Amino acid sequence: MLQIAAALQLELRLWVYLFSGRINAFISGIASGISNLRLSATDSSFLLANAQIVDFPIVYCNESFCKISGYNRAEVMQKSCRCGFMYGELTDKETVARLEYTLENQQQDQFEILLYKKNKTPLWLLLQVAPIRNERDLVVLFLLTFRDITALKQPIDSEDTKGGK
Repeated sequence: MLQIAAALQLELRLWVYLFSGRINAFISGIASGISNLRLSATDSSFLLANAQIVDFPIVYCNESFCKISGYNRAEVMQKSCRCGFMYGELTDKETVARLEYTLENQQQDQFEILLYKKNKTPLWLLLQVAPIRNERDLVVLFLLTFRDITALKQPIDSEDTKGGK
């Protein structure tokens, strides 16, 4: 997974270089570039956030993110990439603190985190954070990719657990 993030980061650095003066074209180019990498459907949910503004607002989310979260683009845009709007009572505070630290220190990391869809359904995600640097080595964006791992986290009913055995 981190290899994919590294490849995306390299491609995004190229986009930053090519479009550094035109932010809208730049973001569109990055989003298009990521989508064209032909990642599997489970790896293609992502957000782009502005790393230069307080609270790191979301500047782009792809359709796959909208599908897994239940939110539409208009509801997500300009919210913090910390995704606090998806936290619930069982979202682990230590994981949230680790995400905060990663963003504030412009680091790359990955987490398993329990978030909640718009309809309050629990959603376990593998969240990867990758800082995107421009040609001057300044972090200008964060790429957050999401992989739904809910099926791996749910208890599995077996013959031993059915019927209270």
